[in-house]
Amino acid sequence: MHARLLPFLLGALALSTPALAQDEDEDAPLAYPDEEEEEDAPRKLPRRSSDPTADFDRMADEEEAEGDFERMYGSDDPNKGLAGELILGTMLLDSSRGRFADPAFGLGLRFTWEFGRILDAEPLREALWLDVRWTMAGRSEGTELVVGSTRIHYFAVAPAYEFTFGPEKTYGIFGQLGAGMAYQSTSITVNEEATPIKGTKPLIQYGVGFRGRPRLSERMALTFRVELMRFRRGYMDDTFVGASAGTAF
Repeated sequence: MHARLLPFLLGALALSTPALAQDEDEDAPLAYPDEEEEEDAPRKLPRRSSDPTADFDRMADEEEAEGDFERMYGSDDPNKGLAGELILGTMLLDSSRGRFADPAFGLGLRFTWEFGRILDAEPLREALWLDVRWTMAGRSEGTELVVGSTRIHYFAVAPAYEFTFGPEKTYGIFGQLGAGMAYQSTSITVNEEATPIKGTKPLIQYGVGFRGRPRLSERMALTFRVELMRFRRGYMDDTFVGASAGTAF
């Protein structure tokens, strides 16, 4: 009886061995790395490109994209930065008779170009502009026998820098400095016989003022100024106090 059971017992033991090993593996806990060891382990740096020119190409692309972005400001502004104005005011002519000044009526025309728009700098876009200006002042005085009349024409090109403020930078205070030429025509009449005297002198224009450009439509704005300007012709200084108005587009 015992001899017959022995082969069955040996076979059962042989089959149970791998099953026990399999159960042993399944019940074993999973191994996790130690947190302290993980923190102490050196971190891997991002792998660099094998191409040494890749970084330079990337930087060039970024600079080009940034430049394109900067040039886009003002692209939605339809105005060209051109304006024309009529000037009216009082010219205080330097008196040759020792008085404070000889007042005279002054008028003129002015054309403005906002050249700051062509520069690749947003703060200068509305701040820089220049005038091409003609101003005329004249006076006449004397007696029934002798009459003297003088006309002076001021031609100047003057850039300006403006400190803008208000909604859409509509208003500003500016300073201006330029140069040009003064043409003077004087006539002395004695007993209805006139003797003309003409001449030119170099001119320096400088002064300050207040400027406004309220918008009338999408493509047009009203422009106006109040200004205090001086014109130095030779050794004489003439002062203009006046205003101007016109349109800009």
